[in-house]
Amino acid sequence: MEDFKNNTSYPIRNVSSFTHFFWWCSGANTDVLLDCPHSEQNKYVGIGATVFFTGLLASISGGYALYSVFNSVFPAIAFGIIWGFVIFNLDRFIVSTLRKDDIFWNEFKLVLPRLILAVILAIVISKPLELKIFEKEIAQKVQEKQQLFAIESQRKAEQQFNPIADSLRKEIDYYKSEIAKVATSRDTLYTAFIGEAEGTRGTNKLGKGPVFKEKKMQFDKIEQDLKDKQAQYQPLIDEREKQILALKAQRDTSVAKALPVISNYDGLMARLDGLSELPQVPSLFIMLLFICIETAPVLSKLFSAKGPYDEKLKNIEHEIELSTIENINFRNHELNKKLTLYTNIDKAQIDQEILNNKESLKIMADAHVELTKEMVNDWLEKEKDKLKTKV
Repeated sequence: MEDFKNNTSYPIRNVSSFTHFFWWCSGANTDVLLDCPHSEQNKYVGIGATVFFTGLLASISGGYALYSVFNSVFPAIAFGIIWGFVIFNLDRFIVSTLRKDDIFWNEFKLVLPRLILAVILAIVISKPLELKIFEKEIAQKVQEKQQLFAIESQRKAEQQFNPIADSLRKEIDYYKSEIAKVATSRDTLYTAFIGEAEGTRGTNKLGKGPVFKEKKMQFDKIEQDLKDKQAQYQPLIDEREKQILALKAQRDTSVAKALPVISNYDGLMARLDGLSELPQVPSLFIMLLFICIETAPVLSKLFSAKGPYDEKLKNIEHEIELSTIENINFRNHELNKKLTLYTNIDKAQIDQEILNNKESLKIMADAHVELTKEMVNDWLEKEKDKLKTKV
């Protein structure tokens, strides 16, 4: 690494802390960038700034999304910071793991999953900000939905209670019509007997004659019938009217219970639903803007030519790879030497053991021969003694 830096033709520049910070955001190797041209350094400053501000926008977006759900400031701030760090880390990982290749399509195949992930992140980031940008229009749509829900709740309540109330009203109308029929007959008789008394109707004779008395009796009879009808039907009418009032109270209670639920229809899903009912072109433009921002670091590295940083980094990685291979080969060589040494030692020990075994076998064979000779001599002596004894 040091030899590589000493051989570079670019002087090491003093850079600001902001530059170092944006280099870190881009996931680049600052030691390598210090040896690169100014244009290469500026490119990675731009990539790092894009990654940083994308994370910042994600933090604002995530915090507002949580605030719109729970309407609490401190949890929204905490979640926004954590969400921003998550998006920042993902973007930094995407950019830092991208390596330039001589063949574009090979590089594009590696970048494609990262582009898909960047598009998904852009959509996730853009939605909460769309909710904030179109807040007034979305609030209007949510209010319209609440009104529709209120009307629907009223309609359902009326469908539930109105048939019963209508049946009760029909009974009331029937009772009232029965009373009205008798009242109409009574009024007709009243007019007749009064006219008879005044001499304006019937016989046209002034005074209370027989005809008057007859009509008066008929009037008194129907007057009693009217009182009987009223006494019979009026309690039923009052009862039915009380039942109708009770049904209206139940209907109003049912509607009143639904109102808090309807008024609480202003959460995140309600706003997203309201956003979906707005014209999609402005929302599409905002989403495309965030897609461009989110994919800008990846696309800038994808379509940019291989620069000095990529060459230097490739050489450093190649040197590290060669050093690693060399270390592995050296360790393998040392291991082979040890194995060979151990093998030779084992072989020498085996040969020595074989030699020792040969000498032992020779001694044993000589001892066996001597023993056999002694046994033969003993046997011979015994046989000689037997022969002498016989003689």
